[in-house]
Amino acid sequence: MAASFPTVVLVHGAWHGPWCWDDVRTRLTDAGIPSAAVSLPSSTPRLGGLNDDVAALNAALDDLNGPFVIAAHSYGGIPTTAIAATRIDVVHTIYVCAFAIPAGASLQGMVGGQPLDWWLPSPDGQSLTTTDPESHFFNACTPAEAATAAPKLTPQSTRSFQDPLPKAAYGQLPATYVVCTRDGAIPTPVQHGMARRLGGTTLELDADHSPWLSRPAELAAIISGVAGSISA
Repeated sequence: MAASFPTVVLVHGAWHGPWCWDDVRTRLTDAGIPSAAVSLPSSTPRLGGLNDDVAALNAALDDLNGPFVIAAHSYGGIPTTAIAATRIDVVHTIYVCAFAIPAGASLQGMVGGQPLDWWLPSPDGQSLTTTDPESHFFNACTPAEAATAAPKLTPQSTRSFQDPLPKAAYGQLPATYVVCTRDGAIPTPVQHGMARRLGGTTLELDADHSPWLSRPAELAAIISGVAGSISA
């Protein structure tokens, strides 16, 4: 009898979109693992807030067949945390250099309460863009990879970084944190601190903030390993 895998749901980070998971999804498909990539409203022209992202992720799960393994990148860890605290069909979470913050906290609050110096506010203050993404996101990618990915980045809503995380249930659900040791956006010690908050398994990957681009095979292998451990 063939193994039945959980559905892997992939959640992008700020400024990104479902496109960033394309190479990983190809490898998951080759391994026979079903997957879906979700679009977060905060990175679209709608400029939704965190609650909109949580609602979009929740709606996406409603349209798919569980159980689910959610793999989240960067900011995507925040709506993923909220969902994992409320749905019993989420059986494992994977944080890929992703934010695991306390309930009631916001991303902006966790970085000091003000936008970082490489977050550029729009004139109306409604969105943020990034300066020098090649250094912060793609520093371990080839120049060609970075040149392909950087133009795809979109403005991120300011309020998604300011909205508080409504719920968290760390330690109550199996979790894996993938620390990217060459990350130019989130320092490695900060990632290890968030991994400890999860209370799960911590793995290290020799990658920048974009392992889905610089190390897609290795990242897909990690996700496949988690999904395979849950197969029935």
